[in-house]
Amino acid sequence: MEDLLEENNPERIIFGLVSPSIGDVFVAAANDEAFSKAICALDPEHFIVPFRELHRYIKPTLESEPRFRYLRSFEERASVFYQILDALVTLREERGHALTLDVYRHLLRCAAAGGNADMARNIFRKSMPENNLTPDVACYNHFMEALNWNRAYGRHERYTLRVVPTHLHFRSTQRTRQGFAGHTVASPAKPNNPESLRLEALTIFNELVRQGLKGDETTFCNLITAMGREGDVSSVKSVLKSVWNIDVDALERYDEEEIESPTFYDLDSFLRPTERLLFTVAHTFSTNNSVSVAGMLIDYISRNYNMPIPENVWTHLLEWTTVLTTQKGKLRAEHGYGVGRVEEPALEMLWTVSHDEPYNVKPKLVDHIFRLKGRIRARKFDLVLSDLRKCTRLLDEDRDRVSLLYDEMRSHLAFRYDRVFRDGVPSADFLKLKQEYVLASLRLDCHIQMVITEVRKILKTRWWDSKSPDFAKREWPWRTLPRLLQEFAEFFPNQLPYYTPTGHVMLTNGKEHREAAVMSANSTQTTKAGSMRAMFDTYSPERLRHSANFVRRKPKGLEAFEKETDAQDTDWVLAEEGQQREKRLKDRRYGVLNRPSAIWRADEWKPWSGPPSRRFGMSLLEGLPVVLYTM
Repeated sequence: MEDLLEENNPERIIFGLVSPSIGDVFVAAANDEAFSKAICALDPEHFIVPFRELHRYIKPTLESEPRFRYLRSFEERASVFYQILDALVTLREERGHALTLDVYRHLLRCAAAGGNADMARNIFRKSMPENNLTPDVACYNHFMEALNWNRAYGRHERYTLRVVPTHLHFRSTQRTRQGFAGHTVASPAKPNNPESLRLEALTIFNELVRQGLKGDETTFCNLITAMGREGDVSSVKSVLKSVWNIDVDALERYDEEEIESPTFYDLDSFLRPTERLLFTVAHTFSTNNSVSVAGMLIDYISRNYNMPIPENVWTHLLEWTTVLTTQKGKLRAEHGYGVGRVEEPALEMLWTVSHDEPYNVKPKLVDHIFRLKGRIRARKFDLVLSDLRKCTRLLDEDRDRVSLLYDEMRSHLAFRYDRVFRDGVPSADFLKLKQEYVLASLRLDCHIQMVITEVRKILKTRWWDSKSPDFAKREWPWRTLPRLLQEFAEFFPNQLPYYTPTGHVMLTNGKEHREAAVMSANSTQTTKAGSMRAMFDTYSPERLRHSANFVRRKPKGLEAFEKETDAQDTDWVLAEEGQQREKRLKDRRYGVLNRPSAIWRADEWKPWSGPPSRRFGMSLLEGLPVVLYTM
């Protein structure tokens, strides 16, 4: 274990700590400094954050439905990681050692990274006072962050953070609603609700001040986020004005030359703005339906403090601009979702600003997907096809990356297997390759699903902007759609119904055509890659050793692997991963699920809602026959 700490490789250290022959002895006998170093090496930036960012764009069905490509949900992954931390510190305390402030600070940091308020509150309010430990500024910051982002990264609440009257009502009632249990807000009937996130954050900040501590950039960013969660935008503006002299109202009314410049802070100042402030401003104003203000502020702050705008901030703005361009319809307006709506050109304008001079952000597939959504709503068919083709080219790059890593994994285990477990813990080069492979494979599956979703939206669009007056009646059903089926065959269902001016067409024999397209695009690699990811995506030493041995022996599939696993003894980490998986599979709250693939039943899929007469204005179509075609 001392050698592992010298290497400071988080993957090697976690496998060493959960191996009883190594970890148990170390946890029981190590001094405080060595134990703190080991725990703090389990960096959430390595084990949680990369997956957290990726899971924002993964649909929940992909986490539970596919047999050979299933994904570990973010909740599963974070829960197992927290269970490992809990087991280690519990064993440490049982052996008569008190935990140090460094350990508690790191546990709070991990809770903040995964949005686990219960864990953070138990540490900050119970364990630390019982051990007579006084929190420092970092502890306060991590605690506030955990409260602000409680459950916000999970599948139920990642899309319900927008501040609208309906959401605020759900969060203010005593009844806990799924998707709105992460934080509580005050309401007109209960303005001083003690469980209000805003009031709790202010209470924590007052405690920090009474301790004689000074807040830093992270502290005030957390205050801004907490106030924004309840729609208290005036207090958000007040914090920006008092800490950085950023007058939001003045910026909206006057030119920059007519107002004071922001407060200057040296590069080493604890109040010097960083990427954290840019993301906080973008998120807070966007979730409060002011995406134009968010864009103005990040540009203003980045220029005045001479720092680049990160890619994730631009993507966040694109996402929220996409959301706010869709809030049409009388029903949504009645429920308060129409507030802050922006016009369609705003999305194109933001795309142009972020990807041209002076920012020159390299477009990612996710960015293209957001622009594609806007162009589908705008019915700009030619531009939709252009974006879709760019997405498929980026998808091919993802496939090539996963294919190379897949071959590299197989080769590594075939020729270097003896080196992988030479000292009882997986080697550093193998664990690095494993991490790259798991992330690349997850990203590929996420992107495939995003492209499938947008391709199928094309068929549900009622009309397209076209110069040809006969496009909807002749070009679309008889020429354009068949060409789309040929070009994007791997993303369409096997059975495809759609309406034409003379009847209802059902392509019933598309399976063979699609499978040929899948093989041509090398997409069959996805199943193999998913199977290998399912084997190696684990913190269990026993499962990892079994996976390496199985692949070295040239595997016959995931089912054979699982049968071998069931016949072998398991360690406690693998048992915990199995319990979390079973919990996820039983927690299906999405109605009737379809596998996220091309095999959809025809009676569960419609190209658009409503009868054919709405599409073409011809009531006689309702009685016309169904025509069956093969591809």
